[in-house]
Amino acid sequence: MDLWKLINKLNELSEFFYANGIVDIYTNSKIFEVLIANQFGHQIINGHAYSPDAKDQYGNFYEYKHYKQSSSNHTWTFNDFTDRTIKKLYNVNFVYFVVINDKYDIPEIEKLYIVSGVEVAKYMEISTQNIENKRKMINISAHQIIENMPYTLVETHDIVSHPVKTEFESVCSIALEEIFLTARKIEEIINVDGILTSNKLWELLVACNLNHRINPEQKKHDAYDINGKTYEYKVSTRPLWIFQDISANVLASYLNDEKIILAQVNKRTFTIKSIIACHPMAVIELLEKKLIIREKRLPQVRRLTASIGLKDVYKMIAEGDAKWIHRTYL
Repeated sequence: MDLWKLINKLNELSEFFYANGIVDIYTNSKIFEVLIANQFGHQIINGHAYSPDAKDQYGNFYEYKHYKQSSSNHTWTFNDFTDRTIKKLYNVNFVYFVVINDKYDIPEIEKLYIVSGVEVAKYMEISTQNIENKRKMINISAHQIIENMPYTLVETHDIVSHPVKTEFESVCSIALEEIFLTARKIEEIINVDGILTSNKLWELLVACNLNHRINPEQKKHDAYDINGKTYEYKVSTRPLWIFQDISANVLASYLNDEKIILAQVNKRTFTIKSIIACHPMAVIELLEKKLIIREKRLPQVRRLTASIGLKDVYKMIAEGDAKWIHRTYL
């Protein structure tokens, strides 16, 4: 089966989840949350960042944190935590700290630490007091859980699917298996792992349209062409492209790219709505100006973030610093 047929198969498989209220299963590792929920008979909650991840039939709410064995970071990360993050933990019954063994074609839950939301919240309140990194990020290890929180450890031999599955859960299990197997075939073709992590699948969709190849996650550049020229991708569902954690080094790295690609995709239909190729220097200068304005308005800003919208795109195009590669009416 060729690459496009496999990508289209992922599109077809996602329809089942859309029909059951699970939006965008392929971004930000959402599929692993669904895998956890399906294993334990939980229902995914599609809400904002401060909503619980899932609930069960008894009215219990759950927060999921997971890492994959293939990851270089074997801790559970709380990114951009705030007082609201901790408040949310007080309102969930259990936090599942899950280890996923992804060496198999179909990933498996290897083990998990179950901790009450209150205990995690209390630990976070104490342990984050002296955090100085701008991201307000904390990693929690298994050792920290063992030393600081009452917990229940559930290991491989104890992990059994709940005995009574609904029709949705049965079909969900089959669909998940098909997704993982299809993704593995794609990864073998493109020689890149983890396409169901972060935004990688949508970068692949753009790369296929541009006849580019995407780089593995750890590379500095998102994609490269047949001549070895590199490209930075920003992919969004809206005509607004966000650049996060901007630094002088990040901006300087853009100078090594042939173009910065701004793409808008429809994740429901797996289609490209627009692609704009921008000159890196024009993007760098634009981002620098936006950062100056933002820092004046918000001197205590946590993350150096700026966005490029259609107004910026039209200005770059008018000045000869960008051009449409693909366009539908926006």
